[in-house]
Amino acid sequence: MRERLLLLVGVILLAGAVLYAERQGRTRRPAVVQPSIPFNHQKHIAAGFKCAGCHVYVNSQPFAGIPTVQECLECHASWRAKTPELSRIDPQLKAIAAEGKEIPWQQVHRVQPHVYFSHQRHVTTAKLDCAVCHGEMKYVTRPVDRQTVPINMERCLECHRKERVTTDCLACHR
Repeated sequence: MRERLLLLVGVILLAGAVLYAERQGRTRRPAVVQPSIPFNHQKHIAAGFKCAGCHVYVNSQPFAGIPTVQECLECHASWRAKTPELSRIDPQLKAIAAEGKEIPWQQVHRVQPHVYFSHQRHVTTAKLDCAVCHGEMKYVTRPVDRQTVPINMERCLECHRKERVTTDCLACHR
């Protein structure tokens, strides 16, 4: 009898902790971050660059990846710069490269630590457009400093139900 009572109390405490963590993720506003370089998505997209051109792991890995200094310089300082404006290199980028450092990109789009999210599964398998979760970056002229689309369980479940894909808790919660 005592073991059952302890088990019941444990289950109730665990359920309460999960509910609390989920509510925190739903109601807490994402922090605004300071941009590291004056990156302009609109200019890059207008020049014909696709998301996967800079976020090179988006089709093959759980994480999308962010460009390295070398990757930025390869495009900006080469024949691949499609416009005179893109062939110019931002002074901050030059300084970072000269110091042998990497761009201190700030991660803005996050899921809760207990949630597993795979870009590959959503972009390659499900064929979702990046804008579904990240908003219309083709209009963004300033560095991204906040999530433009809420990333939370309600939104994910809404999409999963609409697309008739799994809503099994263990598919995302690990």
